[in-house]
Order: sequence, then C-alpha cells, then structure tokens
Amino acid sequence: MAVIDGLRGKLDYYNWCGLCIVRSWPRMHIKERAPGVVTAQQVFAYAHHTASTLPANVVETWQELASKSNLTWKDWLARAYVGGTLTAPGMPPI
Repeated sequence: MAVIDGLRGKLDYYNWCGLCIVRSWPRMHIKERAPGVVTAQQVFAYAHHTASTLPANVVETWQELASKSNLTWKDWLARAYVGGTLTAPGMPPI
C-alpha cells in the first residue's frame, strides 16, 4: 500500500468489475477557456474575495440566513451577487 500511495498523482489504481486497473493519473488538458467561462470565473472570484472583507455583523446576517437552509452563507452571497437569485428560506421567489 505504501508503494501505491507513493505513486499518487502519477498512477491511478482502482478496482472495476473485480479487475485491478492501473492507468496514468487523469489530467485535464484545456488549452483555452471559452470567454463566458472566463467571465464567470472572474465574477465568482470577486464575490469570494469580497466575502473575506465583509464586517462581522454582515457575515452574521448571511450566516443567520444560511442556518435556515442547506446552503452556506457564501453560497447565499454568491447567489445574490452573481444572479440576483436571492430568495430567503420560506419566502416566495423575488
């Protein structure tokens, strides 16, 4: 097991239908992202960065909202910032 663990990131070991399989570690080879994907990444990155700069009382408000749902407070923040799709738990859609 130590040998297999030592090759993590180089070789991928797994069982499939009772067979032991070894292959090169899978890699994503994306040369260029679509413009829409790049734009979306920038928007989410900004929202995520902004979350770390919010005052404690604002974060507490988002946490209170998130405590009534299955989302995190950062999920709610991102929804509100990115798409304006903020609908509080138990409230009709805006």
